[in-house]
Amino acid sequence: MEITAIFSRSKNLFPPIMKDCSQRLLINPLTWILIAIMMLPCLLGLWGYYEFAEDRQIEEVGGEKIYYNENGELMHENLREFFMTFSSLFIIKFIGVLLAIMFSSELINEEFNRKTMQVLRTTPIMPLEIIFYRYIAGVFCMFGILALSSIVMYVILMMGAGIHGIIEEFEVLWLVIKTVLFESVAYLGIFCLISAYFERPFLLGIVYWIIWEMIVSGTQYQQITVSHYLESILFDGLKNIGLSVTAEDYGLTKIVNNEVVNIATEPITAMLVLIGIGLGTVIWGARGLGNRQF
Repeated sequence: MEITAIFSRSKNLFPPIMKDCSQRLLINPLTWILIAIMMLPCLLGLWGYYEFAEDRQIEEVGGEKIYYNENGELMHENLREFFMTFSSLFIIKFIGVLLAIMFSSELINEEFNRKTMQVLRTTPIMPLEIIFYRYIAGVFCMFGILALSSIVMYVILMMGAGIHGIIEEFEVLWLVIKTVLFESVAYLGIFCLISAYFERPFLLGIVYWIIWEMIVSGTQYQQITVSHYLESILFDGLKNIGLSVTAEDYGLTKIVNNEVVNIATEPITAMLVLIGIGLGTVIWGARGLGNRQF
């Protein structure tokens, strides 16, 4: 009966919650500050495009213009490296995590600050519904921002390679978009869990990020971090595209019996683990929400 009631209520509850939460997230000044920071590499890309435009060499093949640098190297391959570096270190490991921390705090903890959570708890709405609808809204907004920002950054950074170069490396862009989707699912769930249990989720989220996702992810126990699975998706994707990458490049190794062992997780498994983390932490967070004292 409870499941039937939840599905019945979702038709009326989810649309207004989705609208309200999305609006709150998108008009938050901190969201736009993070977006502005995320776009900083685009300025570097524009500078590089105009600074070195005259140094490019052009070869026309089959009606398409292929650009080379002054050393005879393909421009799109060099610019692809810049895009992957900025995406991995800047968008995925830095801005993406900050967005998840900020969004979860706004979606859950702000309800306590505004005293609306007390009202929600007096209604027939279950704690799982309260947190799950907000979590979905947060995932949509976070993924949308990260994906659109990645597309803009990709186009600007790859301009020096022309239309041919942009199309040639499209698989790399798709890989980044896929990665930020699963990042949004996992990290937002974790930080919603923290927001459901603690009064200062922003600070605790930062502590978790620094200690767990930055320090622990560089140790022998990295397989219990979200970072490990995101890196596994990136590594396998780049390898399948045909790029020369190694597990060591992404820190996906550990020493066993004095030998370096590849511990990268299969991409399908990594994706399932990240989805499991997202859903599991939301369910756990709902329990915390139900037991939390006002």
